[in-house]
Amino acid sequence: MSKLEKLREELGAIERDIEISKQLRPSKEVLDLRRRLFGRLSFVKQQISKLVMSRQEKERERQRRLADANKNRSEKNKRSWRFIKSVQQNYFPDKSQKEIRSSYKKFKQGLETDVRDVVWRNPSP
Repeated sequence: MSKLEKLREELGAIERDIEISKQLRPSKEVLDLRRRLFGRLSFVKQQISKLVMSRQEKERERQRRLADANKNRSEKNKRSWRFIKSVQQNYFPDKSQKEIRSSYKKFKQGLETDVRDVVWRNPSP
């Protein structure tokens, strides 16, 4: 029996369990069970879709994931730089962004810095 057949069999069993759980009186335990069953159902469907993907589809999915990761990284860096610039504008116009960034890194590591904690909590004056 192949892995795909086993997964399809498990998918049918989970769907039957979900139908049975819908007939039960709703209680905390039944709702938790149903939630776990739906989670397992989506996981098995995802495994099946991975198995039936062609080589080109897998490559497209990989490229999409990489593009999303790059986009997320870019947004995070932009957000970080806006934060550093805001702190510089509002509190330390005489310090360079590099000094502020290194102070922020020390603050994040829990080390002693010359900048008050309130500056990092709210960069607007």
